[in-house]
Amino acid sequence: MCPMRGTIEVGAVELFVRVAELRSFRGAADALGMPRSTVSRRISELELALGTRLLQRTTRRVELTSAGKTYLRACSPALETILEAGRALSTSSEETAGHPRMSIELVLTDRQVELVAEKFDLGFRSGTLKDTSVVAHELGRAQPRCFAAREYLRDRGTPRTPRDLLRHDCILFTPLAPRGRWTFRTRGRTVEVPVRGRLVVNSIPLALDAAMRGLGIVRVPGALGVEGLAAKQLVEVLDTYAPPPRPAYAVHPSGGRVAPAARVFLEIAKRHLERQSW
Repeated sequence: MCPMRGTIEVGAVELFVRVAELRSFRGAADALGMPRSTVSRRISELELALGTRLLQRTTRRVELTSAGKTYLRACSPALETILEAGRALSTSSEETAGHPRMSIELVLTDRQVELVAEKFDLGFRSGTLKDTSVVAHELGRAQPRCFAAREYLRDRGTPRTPRDLLRHDCILFTPLAPRGRWTFRTRGRTVEVPVRGRLVVNSIPLALDAAMRGLGIVRVPGALGVEGLAAKQLVEVLDTYAPPPRPAYAVHPSGGRVAPAARVFLEIAKRHLERQSW
């Protein structure tokens, strides 16, 4: 496994979701009215960009890999928000009704982009915001939680306190491990614990997949580990030491007019995330 290697196109993600739902490249191609070779090529490009195999091809059926299941669970809500935004553009207020048909480019990266210089209408960030050049809209708060596979805990033991992590392998999802440290809450105060591991990724699906394979302890937003818990692929650890929830924001440049399409997308994102359990 490795960090993402390129830009993720929304269209490719939509193709992946359709193939995953139908368990068939041919079925997805017929449903979308495109050649099967095109569907296969774009899925392969998505897998290359993510650095992992999402689908296992067989002669009769297509099956999701462990990483594919994790990615499907993580990207489906975001994809639905994007598609809903696209639908809303054609029926929203008079201000947006006169615009030509819009397309959306989704870029997934753990670095903080320069919104104006790189021509982004909106960005999504979490944690403490120090950038005074943006206007922030809080979308909700996510609770970081720690998970590991039963097999890993059986072999290495279960950490009882944050300091126990010093003798464990941790899977470092870079946005939640600044300076190689995880933050915990203990006895009414916040403490930072240095963590180490053989795997560093900037993709939550890859981090969760690695944890399910027994490669170490992972920390991700709690809602994303729920399915792994339900399937008994993951066990939560150190739950009594969970830190305060991290705020998540949509941001856009200050001092400028926000594009009508971006405003529509932002409102839909807010409504969608209000229905989600963080």
